[in-house]
Amino acid sequence: MSELAPFLERLFATGEARLAGRPELGERHEVDEVLRHAFADYRLNIAGPLIEIDWETARSTALFTARACWFAVSRDEPPERVQADLPALSLPKTPAAHLSIDFTFRYLVTVYRRIHALNAEDVLAARLAVAFRACPLTGVLTDIADAPTGDLLFGGHAGLELLYAERLAANFRESWLPTTGRVRERVELVFQQMRKKFPVLASGAA
Repeated sequence: MSELAPFLERLFATGEARLAGRPELGERHEVDEVLRHAFADYRLNIAGPLIEIDWETARSTALFTARACWFAVSRDEPPERVQADLPALSLPKTPAAHLSIDFTFRYLVTVYRRIHALNAEDVLAARLAVAFRACPLTGVLTDIADAPTGDLLFGGHAGLELLYAERLAANFRESWLPTTGRVRERVELVFQQMRKKFPVLASGAA
């Protein structure tokens, strides 16, 4: 068994996921201290109004992230355990929820790519794909072609809209582009600023 706080400290400091056993929450106040300091730094990268942490979302996503990393190396776990330990994340609707997911969930993009490349039908790859589609601020960093299922309004927060637009412009997939609205406009603006031609869409609606 491995407690969550030390895992998170190393993850945020070095980007390394190191576990001695299946992750558990451990001392909640220790986890909260690590999350508080990391989130305080991370949110400074987002333009616009300062975003507060969503504690319940941040804790559940941090544990989800740790357990996904564990299953990535502990390959003999039964599918039922993987599914039980990686429940569906709550769909983010507020700026706080979107960013409280992203600041730990982003570390799983590489995990997903590695597992998916080995076996696209792997239960871990499938669970992560579902989660990434539900959490598009992070899911846009992946190569998943299927359209996101989660909120693309980002609570109307201009900084999150811009972050999504920048990420999508760097890794464009038509299925992740809103058909209308401010986020689409921001994607088009980012393409202009990058002096890149906006993609000709299969639907013909450019």
